[in-house]
Amino acid sequence: MVQQRDGDTGQQSLLFQVDYPEVNDNVVPRHRFMSAYEQKVEPPDKKWQYLLFAAEPYETIAFKVPSREVDKSEGRFWTLWNRDSKQFFLQFSFKLEAKPKLPTLTGHGLPSLAPPPPPPPPSLGGN
Repeated sequence: MVQQRDGDTGQQSLLFQVDYPEVNDNVVPRHRFMSAYEQKVEPPDKKWQYLLFAAEPYETIAFKVPSREVDKSEGRFWTLWNRDSKQFFLQFSFKLEAKPKLPTLTGHGLPSLAPPPPPPPPSLGGN
């Protein structure tokens, strides 16, 4: 497994390479994401999800990865099964997380969660 970051977008990605030297010629490895609440090995933790790989005659293997939304747009999620080398590759990117909006400061230097008050109305009488 290799961790990467796109220099242009800042997106984090993970690249997996799984070797299956004894896999049958007609078998293509499979993968899927599993929620922490589906598995029964560890106590569920919403911060994690699992990426599973399966190919007969091997047992299914799992990798624990952050429970963040996966970007499945073109070029951000791909798989490759190399029948000659019997290696399965999977790369995916996490979607960028929205940065929380910072509160504005009031005249006293204290954060304000409310919008600023409207400006006073123009004077009616002229001075």
